[in-house]
Amino acid sequence: MLSSPLPADAICLLFGVFWSFRHLLLAFIKNYYHSNVAESGMIQSLNFAFILTPYVILMDWLYYKTNRSILIAIIFHITAGFFVELFAPHPDSKVIQTELLLFLSVAVIVKEKDFFFMRDYQQASP
Repeated sequence: MLSSPLPADAICLLFGVFWSFRHLLLAFIKNYYHSNVAESGMIQSLNFAFILTPYVILMDWLYYKTNRSILIAIIFHITAGFFVELFAPHPDSKVIQTELLLFLSVAVIVKEKDFFFMRDYQQASP
């Protein structure tokens, strides 16, 4: 990324793993969203851990492409959580959500190869 010794793809994967472990701890809080996901079954729990990687890819990309606007990252996170709560999809349909988010993140990576795979990426001035 812009000032990182690692390319963006490595940073995104590291953040995805970190967030998975952080959210895993929330699964031990009774009646909390993450504990409900854990009670839904192994597939849903693994899906939640897996969805974090494409989610982080998109959030990091938005953060850097908006000149490091933390507000954009906050809005993205709140919006994702809000719509999951608003629509309350069946746990199995969240697998479809993961597939769609994965498709979108792959499309962003393909379009922004330089951003994700170059160590010395410099964003062009607007």
